[in-house]
Amino acid sequence: MTSDRFWRGGNRVEVERLVSGATAYFPATVVNAPSVRKKHVWVEHESLTVGGSVSIRMKEYVIPTRLRPSPPRELNRRFKADDEVDVFRDSEGCWVRGSVTTVLEESRYIVEFKGGNRPEIEVDQFDLRLHREWQDGAWVPSLLQQSNFLESKAQSIKLKIKIKRRDQYEKGALVEVRSEEKAYEGSWYCARILCLLGDDQYIVEHLKFSRDDGESIPLRDVVEANNMRPVPPSELPPVVCYEPGVIVDAWFNKRWWIGRVSKVLGGGSKYSVFIISTGEEPTILNFNLRPHKDWINGQWVYPSKEECYKPPLKKLKSCERVEKVFNNGLMVEVRSDERGYEGSWFSAKIVSYLGGNRYTVEYQTLKTDDERELLKEEARGSDIRPIPPPLIPKAYRYELDEDVDAWYNEGWWSGRVYKINKNYTRYGVYFKTTDERLEFAYNHLRPCQVWRNGKWSRA
Repeated sequence: MTSDRFWRGGNRVEVERLVSGATAYFPATVVNAPSVRKKHVWVEHESLTVGGSVSIRMKEYVIPTRLRPSPPRELNRRFKADDEVDVFRDSEGCWVRGSVTTVLEESRYIVEFKGGNRPEIEVDQFDLRLHREWQDGAWVPSLLQQSNFLESKAQSIKLKIKIKRRDQYEKGALVEVRSEEKAYEGSWYCARILCLLGDDQYIVEHLKFSRDDGESIPLRDVVEANNMRPVPPSELPPVVCYEPGVIVDAWFNKRWWIGRVSKVLGGGSKYSVFIISTGEEPTILNFNLRPHKDWINGQWVYPSKEECYKPPLKKLKSCERVEKVFNNGLMVEVRSDERGYEGSWFSAKIVSYLGGNRYTVEYQTLKTDDERELLKEEARGSDIRPIPPPLIPKAYRYELDEDVDAWYNEGWWSGRVYKINKNYTRYGVYFKTTDERLEFAYNHLRPCQVWRNGKWSRA
């Protein structure tokens, strides 16, 4: 039996199914590992969705015998006739088992499928991988022999590796390309390297765009290396919820755009995102967002925290003595001291500094009485704090008597968990300031944190 260490929350896996008589593997991510009483694994599919106009990723319980870890990718592997392979079917969102029958030119192959009535198809090398079985916690055929071969090969060309440029990309590699068109300035589209031309120039093939003449032939471009970057690594586990003010990459109009979350909608299933380069503010589903990273000197780097918050130069006993802590345009949370709203925090943006540790803020979820504009008001520095950092690195269960913030009435309210349903999907929260008991879904809660002396700590 496979060890439970492979089914930990956040691990990428594949779910085995029979589709039209053929074995298929659907990419997924583990949400919850199996418990002592419940042997099934709770997973979230990457390609299967449910719902109507607004689709969300499907989640289900799967027995461990139908699961296997996500196999390693070999983007530059060559195949020969009779090789057992898996073919990625984009229309079905899964890998289907088959075998190579014919090797064509330009790294293309004809593949027939196993155990089904599917016709033979012509596929690109990028959509193939060597078929492997997961048996007793190991891959068959083993990766060890291949690893030893690559190691010996690396030793034989050690000198070449030392002088290889860091900005070069291999043929077949997936990359993101910066758009030079004015209408798409600041966006990145997905492409695949076809070949190197020299002088740091490459021919790339667009993955999401075709020619304008009506044919379904992918667009190809000549691109300089300084306008390319590797595909950012996936977040494992995926981000549960993005807070207002967080810088993200948003998948919009078949491109990745740098944006800032301006509003959380649908309890975290979708967001209003301000696209920095165009000024647009579309609504983006959760799974079409990713944390923003910059490609600098051959490494992925998160934006500096200083871009989000600038702390005082020295520690002060009273925040009322701080002259200016929060910069204009910074996304923050503002505490309400109105009767009936004690203990609540509302997302806002710093508009200006008034002096005397007072600021003008613009709320992101509260509007004026006529509902036409976002509400602006004056706030004390002692009632303002930065956006709390996320504390949930993976699927997380709140416990009884745990202090939490609950999203309610357009703001975050501090309370304490007093009831949990058996699936840990809904929680009862008691609010001391209002003496109320209300029930919330999991994605409407976050851990309660306190901002003291320029640092965050758990309540």
